Amino acid sequence: MKKLLGIIFLTLMIFNPAKSGNWGEGELKLSDNIVEYFLQYLKGKGDKRPSKFYITEDGRAAQYWYCGSGSCADEGHIKQAKECSLTVGRKCIPFARKRTIKWKNGINPGKGKISQISSKLDLNGLKAKLTELGFYGNTTTTKKIEKKETKKVEKKKEKKVVKKYSLEGKRSLALSWDGYSDLIAGTVEFSEADYKGILNLALPNNDGTCEGSYSLQADGKGTWQISCTNNMGAAGTLKWIKDGGVTGIGRDHNDKKVKFTVSKQS
Repeated sequence: MKKLLGIIFLTLMIFNPAKSGNWGEGELKLSDNIVEYFLQYLKGKGDKRPSKFYITEDGRAAQYWYCGSGSCADEGHIKQAKECSLTVGRKCIPFARKRTIKWKNGINPGKGKISQISSKLDLNGLKAKLTELGFYGNTTTTKKIEKKETKKVEKKKEKKVVKKYSLEGKRSLALSWDGYSDLIAGTVEFSEADYKGILNLALPNNDGTCEGSYSLQADGKGTWQISCTNNMGAAGTLKWIKDGGVTGIGRDHNDKKVKFTVSKQS
């Protein structure tokens, strides 16, 4: 079984995930970014077929596995969840097996045709299906959960505005990538309004360009990911320093080390 990894940065909220059983339970909302990433998983790639899809308890990272054209050995939730948790730095929970969403939220039963997602769906079709199952849009499973969600979001917004990271703008980025002898230069755009930003950089030797994003938590730590036009990509963790500087580390799809720094506030 070959593992494909991607860290997706998003504004996704999970509440009351159940601890019992192998699959996640409770209220779960997917952002536009995670929906696009889930569609990528559902479509497969060549002779590779979807195997399992995991998300973190705080909803800020996702990881999935593909099977090859032959038989697909099931490594089990414990091993894969542990690998996911070690990679993203937070606990991972199984969300889907093959093209069936196993997560139970009061609407989705986790089995049968209603929980199966067709690989023929486009992005709009997938959003409609997820809305029907309560994983996208404003659909809620109970009024009690909806009330808790609203309260928690308002509290987080107040904390961001009053206490930390009232920064926004554009700064230079320097990135080192095993396999490239030259330092790679780029830019990072950031905004305190939603704790996320956009990464843009050009690879040396006319190898293409890379785009990506990052997402921060309230303590200044976060995650990042980039995808490049030459089919390369990388993901990892970062830390936002008080003066505005950023340091990040991670690995690419071939397990090569990637590091970067962003210039400090002038």
